[in-house]
Amino acid sequence: MSANDSKALFRRYFNEGANKGNLSVIDEVFAANYVHHDPANVDSVGGLEDVKHHIATLRHAFPDLEFSIHDEIADENNIVVRWTVSGTHTGDYFGIPPTGRKFSVTGMNHWKMANGKAIEGWVSRDDLGLMRQLGLMPG
Repeated sequence: MSANDSKALFRRYFNEGANKGNLSVIDEVFAANYVHHDPANVDSVGGLEDVKHHIATLRHAFPDLEFSIHDEIADENNIVVRWTVSGTHTGDYFGIPPTGRKFSVTGMNHWKMANGKAIEGWVSRDDLGLMRQLGLMPG
C-alpha cells in the first residue's frame, strides 16, 4: 500500500469510523488479527470486534467525539497520525460517570501495515489532561 493510500484509509477511519460511528469502516482498515497497544489499558485490544467495541464505548461516553488530524507521516509499511480529539462527557467512560464537561486533548497513533490493513498499532495521548479537564484530578 502506498503512503498516500494509507493516509486516505486512516482519514476515512477517523472521519467516518471514530467521528461518525460508522463501525463498518473498521473492517476496511484493520486486519482480523489486529493487535493494539495502549499504555492506559494493560489488556491489548485484539481483532476487529475489540476495535469496534472500543470506538462504540468512546462514542457512548462522548457522543460528540471529534478527531482532527494535524499530521500524517507514512511509508508502505507504517503510518503515524498526530491528532486532537474533543468532546463532551455525557456517558459512562470506563466506569467514570458522566461529568458533563468538555475536553480537548492531543495524541498520536502509529500503525504497522500489511496487505492494505493495519496489523498492529500503538497510541499515546494526554490522559492526564483528559482527567484534569473532566474534573477528576486537580489542575
